[in-house]
Amino acid sequence: MSGQVSERCEAFIEALCELDLDPQLLREDPGGERWLPRSLRRMAQEDPACARELAEFVEMELALFEVHEPNDAFFTRLVMDRLPELEAVDDRRRTWILASAYALAIGMTYLLLGPLLRSGEFAGWVEPLHDWYHGLPLEAGGMWMVLALVLAAGALVLIPSGGRRRADA
Repeated sequence: MSGQVSERCEAFIEALCELDLDPQLLREDPGGERWLPRSLRRMAQEDPACARELAEFVEMELALFEVHEPNDAFFTRLVMDRLPELEAVDDRRRTWILASAYALAIGMTYLLLGPLLRSGEFAGWVEPLHDWYHGLPLEAGGMWMVLALVLAAGALVLIPSGGRRRADA
């Protein structure tokens, strides 16, 4: 749920997530005296990290149950707005991660499809496109214009948008 956690705390969180809880019971007993199994209650009493995770779990579960109209078209947005903000990966880092994943996917596609692209079978499929491309008048900067548009589109994709930072993306 938050930050670095120990293996014991991870096991605690997994056990919490497996519980099927009634929201009324959570509201009446947020400390877990009635609904939390003894082993988990003992872990929360002995380990302050587990106690923090329990409090955060109850807060998030109650926030999820507070949405009254699940058939609303904006249900996901309402749920995300009610959740506490998480410090996650910032926009620039997320953009670099996505760009790296796309570059890796493009590279792998080229490696996998490279032999097909160089084969004679595929050349027949691409011949009309090749003839069309070579028939274009490229003087007067036609190729540079296309390159400039591609670079502008790439810059727009890589520039992160402003606004609140949230972990919902």
